Amino acid sequence: MICYDGIFFDELTRLPYDRYFVRQAQELIRNQLKRPVMISLDISNFKYFNRMYGYREGDRLISRMVECFCHNNADCVLAYRIYVDHIIMLIEAEGLPEKVFKAKYSDMLSRFSEKTNMEFPLARIRLYLGAYYVEDRDEDIGIIIDKSQYARRSIKANYLTYIAIFRADMEKKAVDEAKIIPMFYSALENDRIEVYIQPKFSIDDERLIGGEALSRIMDNDGNIIPPGMYIDILERTNLISKLDGCVIRKLIAIQKKWMDEGRPLTTISLNLSRVDLLEQGFVDSIHQAIVESGVPSGYFEFELTETVFCENITEITKQIDFLKEKGYKISMDDFGSGYNSLYMLGKIPVDIIKFDRGFVLNSLHGETGRTIMKNLIHTFTEVDFEIICEGIENREEESIVYSCGCNAVQGYLHDKPLPYYIFADKYLLATNDD
Repeated sequence: MICYDGIFFDELTRLPYDRYFVRQAQELIRNQLKRPVMISLDISNFKYFNRMYGYREGDRLISRMVECFCHNNADCVLAYRIYVDHIIMLIEAEGLPEKVFKAKYSDMLSRFSEKTNMEFPLARIRLYLGAYYVEDRDEDIGIIIDKSQYARRSIKANYLTYIAIFRADMEKKAVDEAKIIPMFYSALENDRIEVYIQPKFSIDDERLIGGEALSRIMDNDGNIIPPGMYIDILERTNLISKLDGCVIRKLIAIQKKWMDEGRPLTTISLNLSRVDLLEQGFVDSIHQAIVESGVPSGYFEFELTETVFCENITEITKQIDFLKEKGYKISMDDFGSGYNSLYMLGKIPVDIIKFDRGFVLNSLHGETGRTIMKNLIHTFTEVDFEIICEGIENREEESIVYSCGCNAVQGYLHDKPLPYYIFADKYLLATNDD
């Protein structure tokens, strides 16, 4: 901490502390700036950067970011460091219409990220910026800052953009987030996270060939909260590994129980997020729990989406190689829903490709789409990928994907996700009566 003229500054960044910022920013917005914009700027993957390169390099990275976006940026009027890797900035945007503003700062963010990643390739960072164009100059400064942060959080896990401008619906999402997070923690602490399993079937003999473990959360009143209400929020707030860890450990116990009951086990797949794979010790702890259960590794499969591989591909691939060495199968989920699926398949060691329902439907509506799908499936099976089509809801869809060469499906045609005990009683009948 350093002090000039009675004002305390952060020694690393040479930015003033929050009290001075709040007081001055309110005055500047009300009486001096012609087009005030509040900015929230954050570095993704900063913890991992520190782990790979050390805290000294982490401090240098923060200093460089502040020099670039605050001290050497003519737009910046005032700034402070709200968290370790998170900067709040007030800028004068007169002469910077929104379109020009986005282009300018997207370029700055992209250049800074790319330059840093060339210098430090083991921990690919990415800068995210949220901006709020202040309309009401008498609005409380805390609310103004919050709105810039709502904008930034709206793109936290979006690898296609660096910048977001505040819109009213972002505030609603933030309010929903504020409700979901304590509800999730309560469910975690009070064992109200349930495991559901959706079966997978072969088409030619309608035989069960596996299942996918899915989560359901019960609220305080016992109502089931669907995943669509909480998965995105937990991903944006980096809490998804807590959910994944809970579901995986519950499934291990479930498979152990089925094995002890003499039920015929089947391979159950589980989702792994990018956060899971980068969290130190997460993958190893899961493997150890499975080893201790005595359930063979072949009865567990891990599903990944292509966004897992957008950054830190070297470290993530190392974790996947570890899982494959231990006997687990790896699948790429939601194939065809993004932009880099084919590119990623040449880089990552997966065994199974799950075609996304949207991709399947788009392929079924015309001869061209069916030909593309048929050729893709043929190519994938030629190099020993297993194929499964998700979201199959009627016999016509099933018949078409089967004619394209896919014999494995998952979807409401055969069954919906079921509580694990109903799944077991329906599909895994015990072979002994002990």
